[in-house]
Amino acid sequence: MSALEAAAAVDALYRQAVESPVAIDDSALAEWLTEVSDLLGPMVAKEDTRLLRRAARTARKLAAYWSTHDSATLPEWRNGVDEALGAQGWETALGLIMNGLARDPDAGLFAEAKDRFRNARFEEWMEGVEYEEWLAGKG
Repeated sequence: MSALEAAAAVDALYRQAVESPVAIDDSALAEWLTEVSDLLGPMVAKEDTRLLRRAARTARKLAAYWSTHDSATLPEWRNGVDEALGAQGWETALGLIMNGLARDPDAGLFAEAKDRFRNARFEEWMEGVEYEEWLAGKG
């Protein structure tokens, strides 16, 4: 599983926490952690393992919030993350993307990092810089 897939798994977990909060319990979170960790493989970095555990805790917070609120009124599930947690809710997936970019640079990860950075921090990252230019400056 790539960093993009790991971030997508976090997004899917958060979506479920917003749209179906009753489905998020200790058993479901333990199963999710096991599945994602298995897909990442035995060489998963400790930082990513910590981020995945944080994602599970965040999903629990989201589910607790949305179990007492009506998510049907939201324009989309992402607004539910924003309402319950603010921009901080997006830091975990951003961390997975940034870790992946540091380990195995890729144009897709670079573009995803730019998008997720803006969502999590309300500022641009590498604005006006193309992947090739960034990669050349890294080495």
